[in-house]
Amino acid sequence: MQAASVKHLSEAWWNEACKKVKNSIVFIDNSTAECLHWSGGLSRLVEAGAKNVKEFSSFESGNPGDMKAVFMISNAVRDVTSATLKDIIQASKFQYCVVITSANPSVHAYARYGGRETDESLLISQLEQDILTWMGNMNYTVEIIYLPLVIVPYSENLFFMPPFSEIYPLMEGDVQRLAKLQQQCGSKGERIKQVESLGEVEFHHLPREMRFAVRQFIVCINSLLQGMNARDEIYTIGHTSRIIGTELDAFNSAKQRRKTAANKVSLVFVDRTLDLADASSHAGETLMERILSLLPRLYGHNLDSAVNMAPTCHVHPSSEWTLVPGCLAPQEEEERATKVLSSLVLSSKKESLSLLNKYILEIACRKNIVGVDSGRDTRVTPENLKKNIQQTSSNIEAFSENAGLIQQGLGVVETLLDPKYAHLDQLLSMEKLLLQSIGNPDETPPFTQIFQLLKTRKTRGVTLDDILAMMVYVVSLGGPQVFTEKDEYQLTNLLSHAIVEEKNLSETLKELVGEEVVDEVSALKAAQNISKQLHAIAVVRDNLKVYKNLHIPGDTVQPASSQGLLQKLVYDCLTAPQADMVDLEYKSAGFKDLIKTGFSLFVNVSKPVPRDAPMMIVFIVGGVTPGEVRDIKQTVIAVNPSCEVVVASSHFSYPKDTILRALQPNRFFKDTL
Repeated sequence: MQAASVKHLSEAWWNEACKKVKNSIVFIDNSTAECLHWSGGLSRLVEAGAKNVKEFSSFESGNPGDMKAVFMISNAVRDVTSATLKDIIQASKFQYCVVITSANPSVHAYARYGGRETDESLLISQLEQDILTWMGNMNYTVEIIYLPLVIVPYSENLFFMPPFSEIYPLMEGDVQRLAKLQQQCGSKGERIKQVESLGEVEFHHLPREMRFAVRQFIVCINSLLQGMNARDEIYTIGHTSRIIGTELDAFNSAKQRRKTAANKVSLVFVDRTLDLADASSHAGETLMERILSLLPRLYGHNLDSAVNMAPTCHVHPSSEWTLVPGCLAPQEEEERATKVLSSLVLSSKKESLSLLNKYILEIACRKNIVGVDSGRDTRVTPENLKKNIQQTSSNIEAFSENAGLIQQGLGVVETLLDPKYAHLDQLLSMEKLLLQSIGNPDETPPFTQIFQLLKTRKTRGVTLDDILAMMVYVVSLGGPQVFTEKDEYQLTNLLSHAIVEEKNLSETLKELVGEEVVDEVSALKAAQNISKQLHAIAVVRDNLKVYKNLHIPGDTVQPASSQGLLQKLVYDCLTAPQADMVDLEYKSAGFKDLIKTGFSLFVNVSKPVPRDAPMMIVFIVGGVTPGEVRDIKQTVIAVNPSCEVVVASSHFSYPKDTILRALQPNRFFKDTL
């Protein structure tokens, strides 16, 4: 039996949700709305019969004539979510409420009772009673339905789960924050063994909100595997991935599923922090990498980018802000837009441009649109592509039928014509120089170069954000030897002065500093925190053996180079003998049970490897870059095309995202700072 695809399952879940929206007013939260955006969008709900769609907010309510409401929420009905639901219902006159939540009953039970055993059906019944009370009549109707509307099937063999973008791997600095939490618990009478290193951290040590997020994540992953009828073999690399893998392995519903599932699947969890060099680099082998760096995110979204639609409607530059932005997501069943989206991630810049122009020309030819440059005698340039898109979009019918493709084309053109595009190439050249200097006594040490950049950044046209990305790149690539205590002292001094000197802090720096008004004290504190995080990045692979070094020193023949951890890991998963996979931890209760019995004395038991299964899902905890997706695809084609490798994560990583996540404490620890 062949496993159902992720796209098929996501479609099936949305179809079930849409069966409930007829003649209703729909309230949807941001995370669920983002997933809907990639699965048919607002029109899907309208076509299913929804009367109106509103934000899930305490400031919204139904109209007097609205009798039925459907709530699409990504969280358990607790705390703020519960309060918001109550506010909306009490401000309305609903007689029929349907709550579609991506948190199944076990998540609700965990949120309310922690790890204690409880009757999940009784808990849901109590929640129904609460909602009826808010509605004001116990004879009205309430339904609570679990559907994991958390998946974005981005392209073939690539999917995302944006609601879990807050889950980011723990680093060494977070151990002290965990200790602080444990002290607070100890003051309340709870007896918890103090952890002293990341290797000792278990699920129950995590902050409360992080435990909820991880629990819901493994429940949704389990639902996905259930839909695929998959019997998963779990592998992990990285401390946070180990915690997630352990919880999924021990999850009761997952244990039951594995007893009857027919399709064997290898599930590999990888911590993003093990390789932040790729995530902080300004490489531009694919257009999507440059799009992520240059275009703003669509408001409220982790994945999609906002596209300026002014070129299609001749709006005066002073009024462009009034336009609703376009996006990159394919519209409905646009096959061309789906192929272009995949090309932006997997193909070269030249190939993506050619494909886009080819499709625009096909549309122009079919609609008899004049003035379109065929480009047969010249290469495709951003300028002639922009002209072709403008001519094609002037035809209302052509625009309506191919809105997704045209928006993608405008996004590509906007990126390529951005004045900062050449600046990214400049930063990439600097990265290559830093790469050559790591561990090379004949070159200026990398942080000495960075310090010089800090002093001369204005004349070199380099921003503090650019320099922070280079710091992460160097430290992740070179490890502890490139960032010494002496470097830390000088960095703290120079960086704090640079922050104070900045008249207009970038949004990134504002978040890192954490204060609106920057003075010497706050700047010094921010610089010290950044230094601590850099040290944590430097030692994150210290416990590894095979993947300890990403930097490949040069010699008299070859210059120094690097190899991304994900590419090497997937290559090894598909080719290396089991004995060489020492860094990849295997999780399986069934395997452990077999070892515990005496059967291992009579049966030849060996640890499996990921390539034993016909399908391998590689989930990167904390984001994946388009370049890594492309590298993995090329690796699979080269060494083992018979194995289906699916890449998954919560979102795309790019330099700004990496700086914000890697250079400040984990977001689940904000309340402990």
